[in-house]
Amino acid sequence: MENGMIVLFQAGPFTVTAYGLALVAALALGLALLAFNCKRKNLKENTAFTLAALSLPLGLVCARLFYVLCRISLYGEMGMAEAVKMWRGGYALWGAILGVVLAAAVSSRITKQPLSRLTDALVLPGAAVIALCRFAEALNGEGIGIQVENEALQFFPLAIMNEWEEWYFAVFMAEGLAALAVMLVLLAKKRRAGEDTKVFVWLFCTCSLLLESLRRDQFLRWLFVRVNQLTAVLVLTGFMVGALVKWLKNREQYSMKTGTMIACWVVYTVLAGACIALEFAVDKAAWLPVWACYCLMALCVAGMGLCAYKVLFPGENVKD
Repeated sequence: MENGMIVLFQAGPFTVTAYGLALVAALALGLALLAFNCKRKNLKENTAFTLAALSLPLGLVCARLFYVLCRISLYGEMGMAEAVKMWRGGYALWGAILGVVLAAAVSSRITKQPLSRLTDALVLPGAAVIALCRFAEALNGEGIGIQVENEALQFFPLAIMNEWEEWYFAVFMAEGLAALAVMLVLLAKKRRAGEDTKVFVWLFCTCSLLLESLRRDQFLRWLFVRVNQLTAVLVLTGFMVGALVKWLKNREQYSMKTGTMIACWVVYTVLAGACIALEFAVDKAAWLPVWACYCLMALCVAGMGLCAYKVLFPGENVKD
């Protein structure tokens, strides 16, 4: 056992852990699903190879860079030379997603195919990789929530026991199952170009707003703000802004009325503010039980998700 991870063997300067092998297996499955999805989307031959060849290095580098930037003060103390020692671990999910998007943009230029079609091909294997990586956190001691004191709730997969025989809620299981649910939704039917990407962003970001709040592990933070939560709401809002601009340019083509669009944005903003207040209440409001905070937060996030859905998918009435 090393830093909470199961060590399998030593390969020169590299320590091979069960968690590391699980990540490799997740990537292998992701590559297989990428090849499958490129065929399913009728993309050009060798598109899957191009995407894979660019996504792996760019995803790795951006995941590391994002992580280092989030903990720049730590690396400032340790010396920036530590930042390039990638074998020591330290990667961020949203950095990896950024790297994959950059790979899709470059692949779009190389293969001369629309970027939206390539990101659509990537989100299905991406959801699968995220799910398996979340499940793999059972092997590195991450992805845990608050301590479970009620013995009736001390069972897997609801909770997990650490090396000191203490039980904590297994948040990683909930996040993994949420990612699998996203994957199943993407598989359910074929959509127009760009729609799968929007579905992924809508579902994944909405789930992240709540589930990331449950974590009590070594999650990334900027001051008191959880990085994954902040990034999720910024990405989701960014897509909503893009959908709003498209709606404003072609308002007559959509069934959503102006009043409904305004109401969605107002409610979304108010509920986002409520989530921020509840995030503080979890630690600061002694008069409000933690379980009540999370129940209210779940309702707020569900409302935000509904508003985001209405904005992202306003319903087209385009006549052929």
